[in-house]
Amino acid sequence: MPQTLPRLSLLSRLRTLAVSLYLAARGTPHGGHLFIRDGFPRFPGGGDVHFGYRVNMQCDLAPVWLRAARGASIELGDRTFINAGTEIIAAQLVTIGPHCRIGPFCTISDTNHHPVHEGEMARVAPVILGRNVWLGRGVIVLPGSVIGDHSVIGAGSVVSGTVPPRQVWRGNPAVHVKDVRCSPDFVRG
Repeated sequence: MPQTLPRLSLLSRLRTLAVSLYLAARGTPHGGHLFIRDGFPRFPGGGDVHFGYRVNMQCDLAPVWLRAARGASIELGDRTFINAGTEIIAAQLVTIGPHCRIGPFCTISDTNHHPVHEGEMARVAPVILGRNVWLGRGVIVLPGSVIGDHSVIGAGSVVSGTVPPRQVWRGNPAVHVKDVRCSPDFVRG
């Protein structure tokens, strides 16, 4: 079943154009057909944000924050959807694969920002979300986490470590609940 283009209001089309022009001025091209709905995303920091084709951000309740520190990178895969209030923080690298669905008010961070013990450095470790991953509302993904293709993380969960492909995880800390039955080319609508 072919996916249809989201319908945007005139105001959302103007916001999308403004964000596209802003990104071009920053030297941050996008893969085409960027969609911004009801608000503006925020891009603090001096790092790189790479957009795939047809990335869609919902900013109605709160803006989407894409914070890439200088020298760091956030990579958003083709046809990824990011819901309101989500914050993606990269001190090094956060990669979100194609067809991912990120629920509202999620936090994905590759750093814990501050050391836990005296004499230690803040933890920084890349975060990778595979293809067709779905994060429910309020999920927190901690540094060094890897979430495999087609996996689902339940609302309010905290992910630390590796989630294998095709699994549902939930809780704090998130644990395996059941497997996802799907073909390799499955895409959530």
